[in-house]
Amino acid sequence: MSISEVMLFVRNGIVAKRYSYVDKSLCRNYECIDLRDMGILLPGFIDMHVHLRGLDLSYKEDEESGTKAALHGGFTAVIDMPNTTPKIDNLEALQMKLSALKLKSYTDYGLYVSPTNREEIMRKMLLAEGVVGVKLFPQDIELIPMVTRTIKKLGTDKILMVHAENHMLTSECSAGMRWVCRPIESEVSALNTLKKFNNGGARIHVTHVTNILTLALAKSYGFTADTCPHYLYLTSEHEKSLGCIAKVNPPLRTDSTRLLMLKNVRMFDALTSDHAPHSMDEKSRDFHECPPGISSIDVMASLVLNLVARGFIDLGDVARLLSRGPAGILGIGKWGCMTEGCIASYTVVDLEQEVCIDPQNFFSKAKHSPYKSMRLKGAVRATVVRGYVAYLDKEIVEKPEPLPITRFRGG
Repeated sequence: MSISEVMLFVRNGIVAKRYSYVDKSLCRNYECIDLRDMGILLPGFIDMHVHLRGLDLSYKEDEESGTKAALHGGFTAVIDMPNTTPKIDNLEALQMKLSALKLKSYTDYGLYVSPTNREEIMRKMLLAEGVVGVKLFPQDIELIPMVTRTIKKLGTDKILMVHAENHMLTSECSAGMRWVCRPIESEVSALNTLKKFNNGGARIHVTHVTNILTLALAKSYGFTADTCPHYLYLTSEHEKSLGCIAKVNPPLRTDSTRLLMLKNVRMFDALTSDHAPHSMDEKSRDFHECPPGISSIDVMASLVLNLVARGFIDLGDVARLLSRGPAGILGIGKWGCMTEGCIASYTVVDLEQEVCIDPQNFFSKAKHSPYKSMRLKGAVRATVVRGYVAYLDKEIVEKPEPLPITRFRGG
């Protein structure tokens, strides 16, 4: 990946002019911001799997705190999950959620909806601006035929994002042993069911993959796939020692599984945070009763950049896994490029700056983390959302006017 100085003029969030040199005399009639000392400008990061909570779960996180945390983590756009309270499986809840995103978000945004057996409601939800597709949870597996049929009838480029576990093959175990009770076979079974009933009706994306067998099978079926940093850094031993702070679905697996994931991380189409905030009170409950989920979007970029320092990926992989890959899956053209007509959303990173993770510094309401005290190499210095420098050196600078990411589909 080549690095050079550029000067970009942005109008209405779009690159209007690019110069392959820097000439400050051109700034006489414009507001110019010099980010050269901050680090390297990359195409804006997109997180395709975020739980912003909100609505009746705002005590855990809301659209403002979650997207401020996203800016802190270098993300210019996030796609929210529908397992809120109320659940996003009806038009009233959908409109409430989209209104909250429009009002409170500090990043551009999208939303998945939950499936419903009411096909007309499903169709109307999928046509709403901001909705990128359907999120299928393990308990929804019997709805696959209806969902794929609805997407096919619409003829739209919506995504079916899948949490690939067959709930009939999972149970619960004590801390450190959940990988046994939620085995890899449950993921394989879910993928086989998807393949059987999809019939080309939907573009399927398999999220938070835990192992390379699931990845290889997903790829062989023509599905796209992502994984999360916790499957690259953490194991079932962390679940055993940290308890609920490291409890997540699908579960953390053995160290040998983790190492194989690290060695093959370039095979993924994207990396996502699966940022799943809960209150400290909830995370302090007995292991069998506490909710699964890891709060991580604040440090997501540093976790990925640290893989560059460790030699598992390079800077080009970072741009692909955190920006171009998600943009391609979502069908967004001209995202984060630096030529005329490109959407001017960027993430500025410093590959040399060291970060010591302190959850108390998170912008998220969920100030707990299995990564606490971990030292990483690589930091986000600035986050630019369609020309707005929204985040700069640990501070929120301004609130951009958020837009639904579906407006950018097709370029």
